[in-house]
Amino acid sequence: MNKSLAYGLACLYYLSENNNGQWNRVEKISEFQGLSTGYCVKVLRALIRAGFVASRGRGYRLRKDLSDISAWDLMESFISDFNGAPEIRKNRLSLNLHKTLFEAANHWLVGLTVQDIVEMTRNENSQIIKVRTAKDPRMLPVIRAGK
Repeated sequence: MNKSLAYGLACLYYLSENNNGQWNRVEKISEFQGLSTGYCVKVLRALIRAGFVASRGRGYRLRKDLSDISAWDLMESFISDFNGAPEIRKNRLSLNLHKTLFEAANHWLVGLTVQDIVEMTRNENSQIIKVRTAKDPRMLPVIRAGK
């Protein structure tokens, strides 16, 4: 997993939470992540090419529901757009290794959606809140995105 994929997940999450038919400005999306606007645009372009996000001017919104975006498809959109590696020649060990990794990862991730990841994160955060409040009921829990 690379940082671009992490930012892509965060962009999708932001757009799902703010997708009431409105277009979201890139400045708001990048502010949510503490990310430069320029890099956020690069991440959003990958999401657009993958068909997950639509754009109009400087606004963005989801084209697909998070439950319709597999984790594998999301990962593939960032691998192809961000690594810049040269093509692997046929019959090379690196091609066979990649094929094996590709098939194994696809097998495990094909059924996992971005919505599943959001829900797992919410469940994990609610467990953190329960632990913190059990230790000291006066303490307010602090949850940060991505932690």
